[in-house]
Amino acid sequence: MDGFQNIIRRVVAKVLQEDLYPILENLMQPSDEFLSRKEAAEFLKISETTLWSLDKTQVLPAKRLQGKVLYLKSDLLNFHKHTA
Repeated sequence: MDGFQNIIRRVVAKVLQEDLYPILENLMQPSDEFLSRKEAAEFLKISETTLWSLDKTQVLPAKRLQGKVLYLKSDLLNFHKHTA
């Protein structure tokens, strides 16, 4: 059973890497970049807890990729522009 689960994990990871990265790249603007939760919080000058709350309420949703929580810099700029 463990071997079967490992095979499934590897296949899913490969599919996500091959299929999800191009989709996310298409969402990005030409000069865009991904920021970690910590980097995004520092960029917006808010706490990571506040950023987490904004994500959970879908006010500023994060992207999730292979277990990482990421934010597009363009999304952060748009959020800041509309809240300032």
